Amino acid sequence: MSGFGLIVSIVSLVVATVALWMARRLRQELSGIKRERYYLEQKVRLLSLQIESSVEPLRIQTSLLSQGKPVADHLIRTGRLYHSISAKEAEEFLTVDSRADRVLWLDVRTSAEFSKRHIPGAKVIPVEDLEMRYHTEIPLTVEKIMVYCAGGDRSRLACDFLSRHDFGNVYHMKDGLQAWSGPVEGDDAGGLIQIGSKSKLPSRLSATTSTSAHSS
Repeated sequence: MSGFGLIVSIVSLVVATVALWMARRLRQELSGIKRERYYLEQKVRLLSLQIESSVEPLRIQTSLLSQGKPVADHLIRTGRLYHSISAKEAEEFLTVDSRADRVLWLDVRTSAEFSKRHIPGAKVIPVEDLEMRYHTEIPLTVEKIMVYCAGGDRSRLACDFLSRHDFGNVYHMKDGLQAWSGPVEGDDAGGLIQIGSKSKLPSRLSATTSTSAHSS
């Protein structure tokens, strides 16, 4: 092989090597761009969900106000759908606002739990029955709805559901009947039945109580 042919071969090999390196580098850059695009899309999606979650309480509260129903100022300012109070704070409502047309005490435990121990004057609607019964058994005219269960989980789900169905006056007794030191009625006023708090909910009820989080 002549010297010129050797030079051409070497140059061709160098060019091929550079081209291969550039192609590999280009594939890596394209792969990086795709990853960045995916991450950006996920961030945009998450941001959209966060915005939707923040705006939803305001939409619900605006609807309530348009119907002439009162909505507490601090709920609007904080983006919450319902009040969250302790059992001790709830006891004050039993003495100050004791009229049935002003305060409805709603027990969302099972009927068996209710018969054992409950707050005087409370109405029992198990959380799994709430979707079917709320529109006929909970008057829209009542000023306050005090919702409780054994430990606070079922009542939180109930409060979230009610606040999305035209009730802007819902109060969640966050620590439940287990922290209640006020008067009680029932077959076993000295003890409290505890059951699993994560009850099975109807599909539509469970679907409407999945975000809040920010609500309690």
